Amino acid sequence: MQLKLSSRFTPILVFVATFALYMTTLAPGMLRGDSGEFQWAMASLNVAHATGYPLFTLIGYAWHLLPLDVNAAWQLNLLTPFFGALAVTTVFIFIRAVTERAAAAWIGAMFFALTPVMWFNASILEVYPLHAFLLALLLYLLWRWTRAQTSPDPSSRKRGDAFLYLAFFVLGLALAHHRLTVLALPAILYLLIATDHRFFLNLPRLLFCALLIVPGLLLYVYVPLRLLPEGYSLDYAFNDIILGREYAGSLLREINPRPVLLEFPFSNFHIGLALALIGALALFRRAKHLNIALWLVYVADVAFALVYSVPDVEVFLTSSFVVIALWIGAGAAFVIEWVGQRVGGKHAAWLQLVYAAILLLIAFFGLTQFMEIRTAVAAEAGPEARARAIAASDAPPGAFLELDWETATALRFLQATENLHPDLEARLIHLDQRAEFWLALQNVDAGRAVWIERGVKWTRAPAGYAVTVKQNDLAEITRVPAEMTRRRASVGDRVDLYGYQATPDAFVLYWRVKKQLAKDLATYVHYLDAQGNKIAQDDRAACCEAVYGYRTREWEPGHTYADVFKPAPPNTSSFLVGMYENLNGDVEAYGEPVTIKQ
Repeated sequence: MQLKLSSRFTPILVFVATFALYMTTLAPGMLRGDSGEFQWAMASLNVAHATGYPLFTLIGYAWHLLPLDVNAAWQLNLLTPFFGALAVTTVFIFIRAVTERAAAAWIGAMFFALTPVMWFNASILEVYPLHAFLLALLLYLLWRWTRAQTSPDPSSRKRGDAFLYLAFFVLGLALAHHRLTVLALPAILYLLIATDHRFFLNLPRLLFCALLIVPGLLLYVYVPLRLLPEGYSLDYAFNDIILGREYAGSLLREINPRPVLLEFPFSNFHIGLALALIGALALFRRAKHLNIALWLVYVADVAFALVYSVPDVEVFLTSSFVVIALWIGAGAAFVIEWVGQRVGGKHAAWLQLVYAAILLLIAFFGLTQFMEIRTAVAAEAGPEARARAIAASDAPPGAFLELDWETATALRFLQATENLHPDLEARLIHLDQRAEFWLALQNVDAGRAVWIERGVKWTRAPAGYAVTVKQNDLAEITRVPAEMTRRRASVGDRVDLYGYQATPDAFVLYWRVKKQLAKDLATYVHYLDAQGNKIAQDDRAACCEAVYGYRTREWEPGHTYADVFKPAPPNTSSFLVGMYENLNGDVEAYGEPVTIKQ
C-alpha cells in the first residue's frame, strides 16, 4: 500500500521539481516578439498573429483575471512553466506506464525537461510547452485505449473507451492550439486502425468521436468574432490568421538537413540520442503499434522542419523531441533490464540501480546550460522602458502612433493592464502598405497628431508633408506648403515635372501626375558642371525605397509627389532629370529628359 501511494505521488514530485526549475529562469516582465504579442492579446482579449492560437489566448485571458496582486506580465509568463512541467510529467507517466520502470521514466523525463528548446520556451510566454503537453497526453490516452482493447475482459475494453473519447476531446483542443498537431494525424489514424480495423465502420462511435473534436475547433470562431468588429474582413480572419496564408511562402524555399537532422537533436539531447536509438528499436518488442505511431510522428515532424524555412525552425521540432524523450525512456529501460539479465543473482538489482543513477546524472548534464538559458531569456526583454516613456510623453491626446511591432505591442499591453494613456492609438507600423500609408496622411489632414518611427525613410511621398523629429526616437508628420522653384515641363504624356527644390540637405523633384502610369518607372538626376559634364548621379528605384513602397504606377492623377535625391555636389550648374524603365538590367527611357538650370 505504501509503495502504491509513493507511486501515485511521484508524478507530483516530477511536476514540482520541473516547475521549480523553470521558475528559476522565468522572464520577470514584458517580452519582445511573439511572446510580447501573446501578453497583449491575452490581457486585452485580442488576436495574436497567425494562426490565432485561440486556446492559448483564452486560457491566458482567464489566467490574467486571477487577483494574484503581482506584475501582470509576470503573471501571464507563469503559464509556460506550468504547461512545461505538465508536459514533462505526462512524458514521465507515459514512459513509466509503457516500460513499468520508474527509473527509466525519470531518465526520459529529465532529458526532455532539460532540452534547451523546452527549457527556454518554458521560461518565456510561448506556445510550445502547451503543444508538447497536449501531444504527449493525446498519445498516452490513445495508447491506454489500445491496451484496454487487447484485454480479454469485455468490461475492461468497455471502460477503455473512456480513454478514446478523452483522446478525441484533447485532439480538438490541440488543433485549436498549434497546427503542428496536424502532423500527428497519420499516427493517430494508424493507432485507431491497428487497434480496431473496423473502427471506421462503427458509425455511432465514430460520430461521437467526431463530435468530441468540435468543442476545440469551435474556439477558432473567436478569431472572426474578435476581428470583424474592428473592420477586418472574414477573408483576413480565416485565410490570413486561422490558416496562416503568409506561412505558405516559407515552404520549400530551401532545404538544410544538417541542423534539423543532426545539430538540433544533438544540442538538445547529446548522449541521450544513443538511448533514443536503442529505445526506437527496442520499443517494437514491447509496444509495436505504439512505436510505429511514434515513428510516424517523428518522421512527419522532421520532414516538415526540413521544408519549412524560418529562423526559429528548431521549435517546430517539439513534436519529434517528445518522441525522442519517450524513446530515451524506452532505451533506458532496455539497458537497465539488460544489465539485470546479464548479471543475475542478488547483485543485479544494485547494479541496475547504479546504471539508472549514471544515466540520470547524464540527463542532469543539461543543468550546465542554466546561465545560457538565463542570458537568452534576458535577451527577450521587451521594450518596456520605451513604451512607458511614450505613454508618459507629451504626445497630444488621441495621437496616431505608427510604431515598430514590439514597441506598439508593449504600449498596447500597458494600456490594457495599467490604463496608461489609453487614448493613444498605437499601431504596428505598416507604412509599406498603401492603405495604412494613406490612413496616416488622412489623419494628418484631419489635424490629428501622427507620430512615426524616426528612422523611416520619407521619399517619393505626396508633396506638402514634412517629418519633424520628436522625442523617444519618433518623428511627426505635419502638413507644410511645398516650397519649390517652378519648372513646368512635360516628361511624357502622363507625368510632368512640376518644380524642384535645392537645399544643402537634399535635391527634391516634384512630379505632377496627369494620367495613371502604366509602368513602374525609376527616376534619376544627373548633376552637371558648367560645361555640361556629368559629375554625379542619383537614381530612385521604381519601387520600395520610400516610407511607403511607392510604385510609380500607383501615383494618382492630380497629385504631386516629392522625389528626394542626394544634395547637389559643389560645382553643380545644372541638372538633367527624367524617368526610365529597368527591364532586367536594360534601361528604356520614358519620355524626354528635362534640363534644370541652377
